[in-house]
Amino acid sequence: MLNFTVGFFNEMMIRYHKSKLLYAVFFISLQACSFNEQVPSTGDAFLQGTWTEDSIPLKNQLVNYEQYQFKFTCDSFYLQINTHSKVNLYGGECYNTDTWSEYVKGTYTVVADTLKLNGAFVTQDYKYKPENSCYRFGKFEYDFLMQKKHQDTLQIKSKLQTLPHLIVLKERTSCKL
Repeated sequence: MLNFTVGFFNEMMIRYHKSKLLYAVFFISLQACSFNEQVPSTGDAFLQGTWTEDSIPLKNQLVNYEQYQFKFTCDSFYLQINTHSKVNLYGGECYNTDTWSEYVKGTYTVVADTLKLNGAFVTQDYKYKPENSCYRFGKFEYDFLMQKKHQDTLQIKSKLQTLPHLIVLKERTSCKL
């Protein structure tokens, strides 16, 4: 009986020390690990700033067109899309006016001659836009082919539309992380 009690006691002590060791390893590993902070990229230096599309060629002959205003900061973009339409092509009460504005924010990348925008439609103050609101909502993914015209002028053309957009740099900024 004594051998059984001593053996049982020794086995319990071994289990206790093993569990204590496991807890120690677990807590040490927790302190050694940390979440990686998402460090923003500095983006493309050429694009940093505010760009606007001042005029649309032959706009009086078009039934529908969009004018863009971009702001690029580091790897983020803020976009205001001003739509002009002579007819209600989209249906719904929201589109009964001749002009309206939509807003987008997200991140961008430049791959060769393509500006890739990945974001979401937002409100005028660039906050979350609920689904039941007017105009478009949800994801915004656009690719623009870029062609540099001058130091402060850039022609972009959406792969989804036929008209090119000539945007002009209004204010140069730099990325400050």
